Amino acid sequence: MSSDSLIQEALSQFIMLRSPRELLHEFKTQALNLEQIRQLVQVFDPNIPNEDIKYFYLKVITKFKSPAGITEDIYQQIVDDEEFTLRGGSSNSYESLPLLKNIIRGVREKKVPIQRLYNFYDKNKDKELQDPEFRNLLEFFYVAITDAQFKKLREEFPDTPLSESAIVSLFEKWQEIVFENTQGDPQIILEAPSKTQNLLTIPKPQQTISLELTREEDERFKDFMGVDFKIPGVKELADLQKRCQQTQEIFTDPDFPPNAASLGPKFSANNWKRLQELFQGEQKVFSIDTQHDKSGAGLNKWISHRDICQGDLGDCYFMSTLSSIACKWPDQIKDLFPIQRANKFGVYGVKMCINGEWKVIPIDDNIPVKNGKIAFTKNADKEIWVSLLEKAWAKVNGSYTNIDAGDPREVIKTITGGPVWLLLTNKPNFKDNFITCVKQKCVMVTGTYSKNADYSAIGLEPGHAYSILNVKTINHPQRGQVHLLKIRNPWARKEWKGDWSDDSDLWTPQIREQAGNTGTENDGIFFMSLDDYTKYFFSVFCGYFKTDYIYNSMRFSVRRNKGVYFEFEIKKEGEYFFAIHQESTRQYRSQPELKYEYSYVRLLLAKELQNGYEYIEGKFYKDIETHVGRVGENFTPGKYILYIKIKWHVPSWNEHSVVLSTYGEQYVQLKEVPRDPNLVSQTMMHQVRYNNKVEEVLPGITMKMDNNGNLGIGYIYYKNESNQQVNFETNLVNKGGCKLTKPERGYYFKSFIPPKGERLVTFTITPPITELSMPTLSHKLL
Repeated sequence: MSSDSLIQEALSQFIMLRSPRELLHEFKTQALNLEQIRQLVQVFDPNIPNEDIKYFYLKVITKFKSPAGITEDIYQQIVDDEEFTLRGGSSNSYESLPLLKNIIRGVREKKVPIQRLYNFYDKNKDKELQDPEFRNLLEFFYVAITDAQFKKLREEFPDTPLSESAIVSLFEKWQEIVFENTQGDPQIILEAPSKTQNLLTIPKPQQTISLELTREEDERFKDFMGVDFKIPGVKELADLQKRCQQTQEIFTDPDFPPNAASLGPKFSANNWKRLQELFQGEQKVFSIDTQHDKSGAGLNKWISHRDICQGDLGDCYFMSTLSSIACKWPDQIKDLFPIQRANKFGVYGVKMCINGEWKVIPIDDNIPVKNGKIAFTKNADKEIWVSLLEKAWAKVNGSYTNIDAGDPREVIKTITGGPVWLLLTNKPNFKDNFITCVKQKCVMVTGTYSKNADYSAIGLEPGHAYSILNVKTINHPQRGQVHLLKIRNPWARKEWKGDWSDDSDLWTPQIREQAGNTGTENDGIFFMSLDDYTKYFFSVFCGYFKTDYIYNSMRFSVRRNKGVYFEFEIKKEGEYFFAIHQESTRQYRSQPELKYEYSYVRLLLAKELQNGYEYIEGKFYKDIETHVGRVGENFTPGKYILYIKIKWHVPSWNEHSVVLSTYGEQYVQLKEVPRDPNLVSQTMMHQVRYNNKVEEVLPGITMKMDNNGNLGIGYIYYKNESNQQVNFETNLVNKGGCKLTKPERGYYFKSFIPPKGERLVTFTITPPITELSMPTLSHKLL
């Protein structure tokens, strides 16, 4: 290897330790001189002669016409320029070595299993990464990879099928190449020095890096964890963090400053203080729970439902949702934080699914205080993740006042991206639906009735949100089978006092163990039977979340009362959900003149057949989210079409944008297609085949009629059973909130049906949709 290549290699190793800008900052200069370059090179290879370093330096400053020395830009070009690229090592000749070093450094820093990333980026689940998918995986570790670098790297193994095993082997090979082509201790390029370490001190040898995550109890958080850089806000947060590290600036968020406007009118009397001041620099983003939960739930975890203590802010809906998710899926909350280690610059960020779109919200560490203490929600210890999450939520919604009171479903989908729905305890089928949700391991948050005179006596709070942490079915000697709900008050105190409370005589040692109730402290956690639960709680806010499901979203515009059609293909049988997300009403509180409310959304999902469509599911709904797809019901492979129609409630909106998301076992590619005028009639005709309610309305003419309450579209179907044509007129005597669809007009229509022929007429239904929505018909022969 030439001296120039050896010098270039030595300099490139410092890219793994410090950026060129950071190196210049350490030397307190705008350009590195010969002596400084000599120091850097000889740290890694003291055998390179001084004369060779001198000639290399002179050639560089001559080539780049920089007599002042080697600037930041020149340093970067030395590492990246093909003229300086290392062509050979002790036994390998690998042109992409500088790129591989950056990739392997990313593997070291982010500690994400290659297998996990492979499954995420294999969008179509064909067990082989295509080039765009492989490029995305590499960008996870090194976002700055260029088209030219990727092309050159790909050319080095053109015929290798990119299966999971091949990708893992490839990374192992790259790791060996990087180590083999590093002078001295190969680990040196993968371990950055601590802040107190001298720049030119070689780090101590470490063990070879692993492609698997470390054990959770041994995990050490990095300054910036692995996040998909294609998510809006990720790169901006990384740039912000780097700028503050370079300038030593303490960050104050200009978009959500510590002032009265960010507090909102209800809390304007509060003050602000930085978390690092409140905790005197001892704060942590996460801290392992070693003592709180005697039952074991949350014990020795970075995230625990017991971390959450609600303050003066009425966001119990938010905190109870966090508790439910933290109890079963703590990693989901941990992964919301790209910056997972406390820092003196006050720079943090939270990943949230806002109105159906994942993005990272940058925040500082200024927190509202009252009487010198944190005013709103806080952690039980010196960890700060709860306060940061609450602040990000306040920023998204404009102020802390704007997040006072709300719907847990909005939070569930913001934290997980999964579909949400509501169960009412006073419905006849509630218990069956509730047990189904329990079996499917849904996220569940619950709410009490807003007014109940008995609540104060039994330890509950009216109009309050609680977390459902678990449900156990036990057998009691006297009461038989009992469904016991484990519930948590986000206040971390004030518990239910009735049957199955902490001191209830119904408990036996065996049942306590079976239900997981081993503690009696006043911590806000209590048990109650399903029968008692339905007396005092009015609703269950449900969400469906799978850690390995793939989320995809797109934003598009919808014109008032104009349908939009999307086509997609399911290649692997499994669960899938398709949702329309509307903007939260809280985001329009400052614009009362707009009269914003959620608009009715009609979704019709059908599977394409050779001679029409098979009706799969329909929904006609007015809420923050409207989705099709059912928990526990699989889609079979094939092509599908999704019809979307929105009647905007805001009078001035003739057209407005909306987000459509897909969520399921595989990546689903949506493609907008032209309108199919036969879709509704053909899907309704498919439903006719399953309707057994037949009525003879005229001699030889039978009728089937139904209103699809979920879809908001009904049909009237006639069959001529006779051997002659029948002509007749149909009048809607009582329209029942129905309106005939095109080509029909008004409230009557004529039919001319040949022998053995049939006719279908469809109608829409004005909500609310009930049995009374069905029209009353009269028929007259022509």
